Amino acid sequence: MFYVMKYQAEHQLIASLQSSLDNIVMLEDTEIRHGIEKSRMISTRPFLIAQLVKLQAHRDDPQALAALRRGANSFLHTGLSGIAFYDASGTELVRAGDFINRPEISVPVNVGVDARLLFEHRFFLHSVVTIEDRGKVIGKLVVELPLHTLEQLFRSVRTWGKTAELAMCAPSAENEMSCFPSTLSDKVLHLSRTQKGGVPLPMSYALKGERGWVITRDYRNKEVVAVYRPLESLGLGMVLKIDTHELYAPVWRQLRYLLPLLLVLMVAALLSLRWLLAPLVAGLVKSQREAYEANERLSSSESRMRSLVESVNEGIISISAAGIVELFNPGAERMFGYKSSEVVGRNVSMLMPEPFHSEHDAYLRRYRETGESQVVGHVREVEAMRRDGSVFPAELRVSRLDSGEHGGFIGVLHDITRRKEIEWQVAHFANYDPLTNLANRRLVQDRIEQAIVRAKRVQSQFALMFIDLDKFKQINDTLGHDAGDQLLQAVARRLTTCLRGEDTVGRQGGDEFIVLLARIKSVDDAATVARKIIESLTRPFSIMGHDLLIDASIGIATYPRDGTDFEELLRHSDDAMYSAKQSSTQRYRFFQSMSNDVPQE
Repeated sequence: MFYVMKYQAEHQLIASLQSSLDNIVMLEDTEIRHGIEKSRMISTRPFLIAQLVKLQAHRDDPQALAALRRGANSFLHTGLSGIAFYDASGTELVRAGDFINRPEISVPVNVGVDARLLFEHRFFLHSVVTIEDRGKVIGKLVVELPLHTLEQLFRSVRTWGKTAELAMCAPSAENEMSCFPSTLSDKVLHLSRTQKGGVPLPMSYALKGERGWVITRDYRNKEVVAVYRPLESLGLGMVLKIDTHELYAPVWRQLRYLLPLLLVLMVAALLSLRWLLAPLVAGLVKSQREAYEANERLSSSESRMRSLVESVNEGIISISAAGIVELFNPGAERMFGYKSSEVVGRNVSMLMPEPFHSEHDAYLRRYRETGESQVVGHVREVEAMRRDGSVFPAELRVSRLDSGEHGGFIGVLHDITRRKEIEWQVAHFANYDPLTNLANRRLVQDRIEQAIVRAKRVQSQFALMFIDLDKFKQINDTLGHDAGDQLLQAVARRLTTCLRGEDTVGRQGGDEFIVLLARIKSVDDAATVARKIIESLTRPFSIMGHDLLIDASIGIATYPRDGTDFEELLRHSDDAMYSAKQSSTQRYRFFQSMSNDVPQE
């Protein structure tokens, strides 16, 4: 029983560590790629490219420099800590925010551009992107962005235990690596990839592109259970581990009770053997007495064994071949909300939601007749139902019990609700803006590409709006970022009320929004929605005791007249928005090229 408990504890921890490390890697990769995508988006802004073109022609153009400086300052509100523009020769033109001069550690990441991961009390992404105009390099953009999610992931690991550690390293010289400050160490470490005896450290496997788990000694010479995997697209490795003494501590505490019991049984056996040589009658009497004492000791042993089963946090349920519950441990009681007396003797299907509740007896009958099973001997995810009727996800491992003529099954359940929540958060973080909960640029692009496919199939048209808030920077600077954030959230709600259910509104970044009108009959439909949005946004906003007034400039591009792909439609709607912003009378404008002539309001 001791080794069963040790195996179960080890198996559950490794599975949980691997799942958590996979989620951590996915979140980190997503955050870094969002940062790179933000840098590329800034480098393609037509307005900024136009200013660099002017400065290329006239190096000291004051109007172009001032416009470029305003643009740089506006991007600080999107979460950047530093931004700088350079001309084609490498001379700095404009700088805003703060850059890290001497990071504690700086490693390159493989994301398609010149980018590095920095650490100076916290994590930063430093990226350098070239700016081009018609295929010609006209400048360079340098951006630094704090990685809040990565920092939170390192802090969250401390809840696993006192010795739990999340480590991230990059290869340096041959057989060496440089490691960022971790959960247990607040310093940058430069380590060999192997121990003194030549045994690889867990991080060594991750840096070679491998993923898995190992029980070994770490850089502190402590025995640990470690899971490892590479960040293939970034060129880094990550390890999540915990000391084995903390893992096995509960099991070893139970062993202190088992050892004295085994010693008593051995002494009793020796005494019984000695008295077998006594006279027959005396031997029978003594044998009966010792049998009684042995029975009492076995009962005590069974009680201790049961206490081991009951101390496990996982739900352990055993059932007969007919599906009747025979064992329901305290871990299962906490998981389902039932007392053991309410479940034992009843059909296990009471713990299952429909349709599994109705199909369970037929499944058992088919297994008894054919011996075929998709559950026994495998780990699978299932849905379980608590006493209050709520359904939760669980990981189930079922084993066959053979006891004479009547067999049965034993199942070990692990509640994976938290893991599923993290997986949902990963998907939500990848597609929605965290401040306004609107679709982000990635999700808007996906929906626009779907709209293009649909429009080609049915020969229809749709419109893309680029919305920029006027006076937002003044409000943000005067009342602070909290007021600015609340204003953006209120704007998001009003934009949503102006649209149909099939339309999409997303946040481009800062005070810019994108609206997809999925279906329009003519450009007049888009103009009607634009007027509706302007009317909605010109009403006062009540923010932190202030009645705030803002304006909006809207640029509109339609498919297929103004573009046939996402980038072209977005660029043309952006151009139209800048035209509306520069106009003193028009709040919204349609994109106009040499071949298009759309009446403007």
